[in-house]
Amino acid sequence: MVHNLLYRPGGTALARDLVRQLVSSPQNRRAFAQNLVQLVERYNFDGVNIDIEDAYTEDSENLAQLYVDIAEAFRPHGYFLSASVPARISDEPFNPFSDPFDYATIGSAVDEFIVMLYNEYGWPGSPPGPPVSIPWMRRVLNYTKTKMPWYKIAAAVSVFGFDFNLTTNTSSYVSFDRAIQLAEQYGATIQFDMNRQTPWFSYTDGQGQQHQVWFENTDSIRAKVQTAWNMGINGIALWRLGMEDPVYGICLQMRQ
Repeated sequence: MVHNLLYRPGGTALARDLVRQLVSSPQNRRAFAQNLVQLVERYNFDGVNIDIEDAYTEDSENLAQLYVDIAEAFRPHGYFLSASVPARISDEPFNPFSDPFDYATIGSAVDEFIVMLYNEYGWPGSPPGPPVSIPWMRRVLNYTKTKMPWYKIAAAVSVFGFDFNLTTNTSSYVSFDRAIQLAEQYGATIQFDMNRQTPWFSYTDGQGQQHQVWFENTDSIRAKVQTAWNMGINGIALWRLGMEDPVYGICLQMRQ
């Protein structure tokens, strides 16, 4: 995986500037592509996943061309190219996180298009809700299927959740284990939203602040796998292993 994520204060702007410099000229894009070829050859990889997540909307055309240039460099060698791309639901501007990504051009270039569904809720200032609900998943995949063949599409779903502090209007990541710990600590009753196919609960912390937690468990992940199957795409990706309901991991092992 090659990414531009900079997890530090001001990292988003720096990451976007980095992408702008990278895609700004054919020379830069081709040099990057050749560097990736050398990387794959050096370590005997099968290929590369490009996980660019912060870019300026004005760089959309040059960004899409980057994937085309990488594909052209990879194709003579038979190397595999996949892209992890933020979720969109239409051609219209949606949000600055996903707007820079031209699904049709990127989808035509790559071997696998991993659409990252987990930006429905949980972004800064977001109201409480699941990272990926079933209705949202259907909307994103229906759009994606209009831009590329089904066999290129993988739906990336979260195995993490969010603890929304309703008092401060902030949120933080929670793993399955952390969500269960919070529910037990505060005596919360876990409910299951049948429309969204996601578990959730509410609690009040020691400072009197109100919280709502949305997370994923075996049932919610199974619902997403079934939805992907019903929609006729190529597969599912999970972000990330180690945060999931352990029962789901056991189920996967039993099916192999």
